[in-house]
Amino acid sequence: MSFKFSFEVDPEGITVPYPPVTDEIRRNRGFVDLRNAPERASEIAEAAESPALHNLLVRCAKKGAPIFTIGCDLGSHQEHTNIAAHRREVAGGYIQFASIHYDRAEPQSYNAFANAIGKSVKSRTDRDHWKLDCIGKWVDFKFEGEPQGLRTSLWIWFFAASNKPLKTFQSRERLIEAIDAATDSPAAIEALADW
Repeated sequence: MSFKFSFEVDPEGITVPYPPVTDEIRRNRGFVDLRNAPERASEIAEAAESPALHNLLVRCAKKGAPIFTIGCDLGSHQEHTNIAAHRREVAGGYIQFASIHYDRAEPQSYNAFANAIGKSVKSRTDRDHWKLDCIGKWVDFKFEGEPQGLRTSLWIWFFAASNKPLKTFQSRERLIEAIDAATDSPAAIEALADW
């Protein structure tokens, strides 16, 4: 069992909504506004690859949810030989969250939100090898008819490692389930409600 957690703030931002983004790490298909529309989670290609991610997207999209998702992606790779053999296969991705009241949530609230998530996920690590890199990410919200401007969000990069691809994907599913439970925990919700 191992668990690593980090939090930092990225000085660069993104604009939401956004077009598809493809680079050496991401193959994102563009922003889909799921707020109050859980049935649209099936439009997210990554959700078809991961039942746990689909469930997380649906929960965050329900009416009354305190957070919503801005983006997500999944991927896998093999680490170089300088990594222990029992952790060479890696499956991970990212999920980016914002408060449903993004125009009122303070940057420090996302730090507390990330810490609550990290603590909750760590408690569920069990036999897995997981890593969470949480990044406070600036977003220039451009939703028509809604508050606009530069606000904070939380970008969670997550990684599960094992010695075989199948075990790694199973571990990633457990990790996404742990993130889902953590973002719905009283401590996490309270952190973002503290505005």
